[in-house]
Amino acid sequence: MNPPYIFGHRGGMGYCIENTISCFKKAVEAGVGIETDIQLTKDNILVCFHDPFITLDSQWISVKELTLKQLKNIEFGDNREIPTVEELFTAFNEKKDDLRYSFDIRGKKEGQKLINLALDYQVLDKIEITERKLIVIKALRYYNKNVALIHTLNESIRKITNENVNFSKLRDLGVKAINLKGKRVNFENFKIIIDNKLECYAWDINEEKRIIKVLNLKYKDHSIAAIYTDYPKLLVNYVNHMSS
Repeated sequence: MNPPYIFGHRGGMGYCIENTISCFKKAVEAGVGIETDIQLTKDNILVCFHDPFITLDSQWISVKELTLKQLKNIEFGDNREIPTVEELFTAFNEKKDDLRYSFDIRGKKEGQKLINLALDYQVLDKIEITERKLIVIKALRYYNKNVALIHTLNESIRKITNENVNFSKLRDLGVKAINLKGKRVNFENFKIIIDNKLECYAWDINEEKRIIKVLNLKYKDHSIAAIYTDYPKLLVNYVNHMSS
């Protein structure tokens, strides 16, 4: 049984300034993958940034209303520099053989742009796209038959059933896994995902109690396939300890 693959959430925001190249480098140094949020600027450039709005002169301005140059010229209180997805791929080009990326997108346009960039940088087999809306997942599957798609489940679903999750449609769309928030990860939800021939991912796995609970889930020779955490070095230590 393989240990779960670990993604540093926004690079590992428990240790560094989220969604920056320096934070992504810390994730890679810890031996984990990179998770980031992406969205399009006004001039159609994909950037790694979580919030849809930025406060400028006491006004809320949407990222999509700013050009990349305008975004780069903003002086943030934490001195962050917002990277583009191209800068991300360039920074880790030599690591592409063993590094996985997970991208949380804002819609179909972002997903399609990401797929095109991944093809250009020859890393399509290293990226995974996480998305909540099945209509977006469907559009991306039609756009590219090979990209790995992950369905992040709505947090309002406490107990997964065959009625409130369309497993048949997910399988038809070639979805790789269902991604559960940590508080929704339990044996019953894990079991029904595995029984429906999908992998189970878990996010928001940061506290010791939750880490141990998630790592101990086993069923039919399956364990949690991937984990997103703010503290990748901590989780790596737990995985190594429990595997020894």
